[in-house]
Amino acid sequence: MVEQHYLKLGRDFTFPEYEPRYPRDPSYRLKHYRLELTINVGERSISGVASLTITPLAGRGGTLELDAVDMRIDGVEADGKALEYSYDGAKLLVKLPQKLENEITVSVKYYTKPRLGLHFVLPDEHYPNRVATIWSQGEPEYNRYWLPIYDYPNNKCTSEIIATLPRDFVVVSNGVLVSVEELGELRRWHWRLDKPHSTYLISIAAGLFSEFKERVGDVELAYYVPRGREDDVKRSFGKTGDMLRFFEEYTGVKYPFSRYSQVCVTEFIVGGMENTTATTLTEMTLHDELAHQDYSSDPLVAHELAHQWFGDMVTMRDWSHIWLNESFATYFENLYLLKDKGVDEFTYELHRDLQMYLDEYSKRYSRPIVMRVYKYPEELFDGHAYPKGGLVLHTLKNLVGEESFRRGVKLFLERFAFSNADTEDFRKAMEEASGKNLEWFFEQFIYSAGHPALKASYSWDEQSRALKLSLKQTQGDDSPSVYNLTLDVALNLEDKTVKHTISIRERDVLLYLPCESKPWHVCIDPEFKVFKALEVDRPLEELIQALRRCEYVYCRLDAARALGKVGGFRAVEALEDAVKHDKFWGVSAAAARALGEVMGREARDALLRCLNEVKHPKVRNAIVEALGNFREDKEVAEALKRVLEKGDESYYVRAQTATSLGKIKLVENQETLLKALGTPSHNDVITSGALHGLAELSTDEALRTILDYTRLGKPTPVRISATIALAKFPGRKEVYDRLWELARDEYERVRMAVVRAAREMLDPKLLPMLDYMASNDLNERVKRIARETARKIREQMEKGVEYKQLREELEKIREENRRLAERIARYEVKGV
Repeated sequence: MVEQHYLKLGRDFTFPEYEPRYPRDPSYRLKHYRLELTINVGERSISGVASLTITPLAGRGGTLELDAVDMRIDGVEADGKALEYSYDGAKLLVKLPQKLENEITVSVKYYTKPRLGLHFVLPDEHYPNRVATIWSQGEPEYNRYWLPIYDYPNNKCTSEIIATLPRDFVVVSNGVLVSVEELGELRRWHWRLDKPHSTYLISIAAGLFSEFKERVGDVELAYYVPRGREDDVKRSFGKTGDMLRFFEEYTGVKYPFSRYSQVCVTEFIVGGMENTTATTLTEMTLHDELAHQDYSSDPLVAHELAHQWFGDMVTMRDWSHIWLNESFATYFENLYLLKDKGVDEFTYELHRDLQMYLDEYSKRYSRPIVMRVYKYPEELFDGHAYPKGGLVLHTLKNLVGEESFRRGVKLFLERFAFSNADTEDFRKAMEEASGKNLEWFFEQFIYSAGHPALKASYSWDEQSRALKLSLKQTQGDDSPSVYNLTLDVALNLEDKTVKHTISIRERDVLLYLPCESKPWHVCIDPEFKVFKALEVDRPLEELIQALRRCEYVYCRLDAARALGKVGGFRAVEALEDAVKHDKFWGVSAAAARALGEVMGREARDALLRCLNEVKHPKVRNAIVEALGNFREDKEVAEALKRVLEKGDESYYVRAQTATSLGKIKLVENQETLLKALGTPSHNDVITSGALHGLAELSTDEALRTILDYTRLGKPTPVRISATIALAKFPGRKEVYDRLWELARDEYERVRMAVVRAAREMLDPKLLPMLDYMASNDLNERVKRIARETARKIREQMEKGVEYKQLREELEKIREENRRLAERIARYEVKGV
């Protein structure tokens, strides 16, 4: 047996100065946090008194250390007596009374104009019609910018916020609303949470909101949306109650609080944030009936609600264990999808999660899910913590069995309710519930980087009446050399399906699976129970039959993608049939994209026929995306124009159509795209699609238009798209100048778009800008990705490879090879 090497640290995640980060060790127990604040909206400032009730730990009293960035400290006292303190602009050190052993409440009076943590989104000269909103975002360590606080997850407390604002504002915070007091032109709102939670989850949102309420059992559900968006509430949040009941039933643990609010705010920097009992969401999740054809708030709503159990009730002990929050919320979001829409949608979403993780793995880095070597906590909120961790939980569930998995989850939640836990705590709970030793599993999948990569081939052995199956583990040096895996193998016969369960404990395995006759298709892990990358060598005929006949979505998706790489007229026929007739839209969409990979006239004609016949918006989206691969094709362009101008077509189909119209590279389509810029749509997606289409044309007028759409005054999603689109104009001075300006933009998501554009361009001229962002940006995510992009550029410079040019050459060769394969296939069918 091959020696196994676990605990692989991966590649490219760390930088030279990175060191292990261990949990903070506070000298006191924080019991209650009370904040009285007045928000001066016009000044964008706050003045307040933060009162912390603490109990010093034995033998460690003397100094109270608080995180407080860029504040004016106006005084610190306890029991009416002033306390000595020192403050350096980041840490507030308070000298406590000598021989303090009992509970004490320390109050800090302060004033600040926060640069982070608390955001003022108000009408201004650029956005005069904006609905005023003020909201906080504390995760991971941004509450220190507006609260004097212990800003780390491992010191939980109860909390209350008493906030005074102009009377037009509605205020939402953690817990229940205790009172609202009228003070002339002001109102004072008092919210209180009586269950301990981590301080990064303390939050406030204030705005001109409309409120809606309902009850699910003993829990009050509340929805807050900007005024004018009332009609979108039920469409966006209508399944919240069903989700809550499902999570209670699945975990065996009742919703841990008495109330749950969801607040939609303007310019939120992420999709959602699971503040305890008071989730903050982007207003972009609100949508109208036309958007509802192929857009849903359900995944976001389910994800943030799941966090109330995983993250809020039980919170990771330190940031290295963030997967206990994010992987669980990701997987429970998918489990609700399984309950709500069935196994095909569930499997498809797992497959998408796998592709998201593999994209990060191949293009950026690999790291263990539990990673202690980092610089910024926000670096850990990535494809390893979200989709990969969710897939590992799915694998674990299938290893121990769903009943044991649910028992383990319940035990974990109950044992660590309203406290902190780490990965070992979860492992022990799962071992106790399942009766299995799981150390090997956690070392392979949680504490080591990488993933299993399998290459499979098989043949029929007539003499032994068995399928000869070869499996090779091909993962690289950043992964364990051998994974222990248990896989199902389905042998599809004409009248039945025979299943075998196999165990893999070596790098190379050769198995003989008895079967009464030769199977027409072999499906490895047909229900996608195991996290892995799988490559299977299959002949054309089997791929066609698998796409047409296999009952498993996972296998049909794999067959569709494989046929796109094989090409030829028979592949085109099978793919067209799948686009039109497969019972699940996800397979139809995969088949459409595969036709776009095949290229050639036959694939083009098949896609045009599908465009005329298929009605499902998500499949149509894939069709128009695939048609964008047919450069300089006027017939395709005319078909796309008709879709773009069709008023009842889905917003998202029209947005993709605009992008594809530009990718065809016919300058005559420019006017159509310029006209499309003014088309109203959900989150301005059609405008964004048109900008990306214009960028593909690379004309001077397109560049002028795109530059104009990066300016303040345009909607932020549009500015983001325009900024990314600038990457299509390398070598233009005005592009570099504008990117430098946008690198200092006040909107974080726009600055992130600057880095994304730079990552596409990989131009050494952008290094000074990227180095500046890596050193000076306020946001940790922007710093990380800017530095990562700069490193990638320097690596390419050292290699002396012009990667952009190389990619273009490879694409030309790839397209020529496909066309050649198609011509050969036509000759074969004619008998030439």
